[in-house]
Amino acid sequence: MRIGRVCAVLLVLAAGAEVRASDVDSEHMFGFTEGADIGKAGEREAESENIGHLGKAAGRYAVLMQNDSVKMLPTDNLRLSANVMLAHFGIAGVPDLADRELTTLQGASFEARYMVMNRRSGPFGLTAVVEPRWSQIDANSGEKLTAYGSLFTLVADKELIDDRLLGTFNVLYDAQTTRFPVAGNWVHDSKIGVAAALSARVTASAFVGGELRYLRAYDGLGLDAYSGQALFAGPTFYVQLAHGMALSGAWNVQVSGRSTAGGPLDLAHFERHQVKLRFNSNF
Repeated sequence: MRIGRVCAVLLVLAAGAEVRASDVDSEHMFGFTEGADIGKAGEREAESENIGHLGKAAGRYAVLMQNDSVKMLPTDNLRLSANVMLAHFGIAGVPDLADRELTTLQGASFEARYMVMNRRSGPFGLTAVVEPRWSQIDANSGEKLTAYGSLFTLVADKELIDDRLLGTFNVLYDAQTTRFPVAGNWVHDSKIGVAAALSARVTASAFVGGELRYLRAYDGLGLDAYSGQALFAGPTFYVQLAHGMALSGAWNVQVSGRSTAGGPLDLAHFERHQVKLRFNSNF
């Protein structure tokens, strides 16, 4: 009931802000999967993204990440952003993880997006993304550490039905090197993944859709030794609240997976549920 009321309020707020699907920034339309749009030269944007990682094999597991960003576009093809990540860990009775209640600065990152092709003037949109990061807290366990990593993503999207339906496809590679204080040595890991999503216009300025994401985890920076995989699926939404202001989100469920430790899902590297709520505004 509460979710239905929230959706109804969002649709009412958006009712007066009619836009074309082709005019909407596609970056945030697809939940965890991304669109290729980056904005226009001279624009500045503030964004707050909240992500919940919920559920392990047993016990209580809730990790909430808040990523606050400031973005700027020096040219039509290049966007730069600085990001600060806060985290709350609520962990109790989870196998192989220490019980923990902690709210802290998790890390920071820098992101550069380069649009190779604009979907409005070319056959489709194509954008390359690189995001180097520093972390002082492990995103899975909340344990203190020192980590350096980078996420590389290639994004392609297209308006499949004029003013009605958009689709996107992502390919990603994520690598990280980590030093835990007790062990004192550096540990290396990496992930690869693909994702696809559709988003359809349902009102003048609201879109709903769904996404499918497949991720594989490895030991070593070069995908050296396979350690697990997960398939996530779930619904997404996007609401244009006003010109340059939007609210979007997604809920993904691990529908299939397996780790080298066994079991019907990979709950060592991933979670049962991943949720996202994002607010962004141009200024």
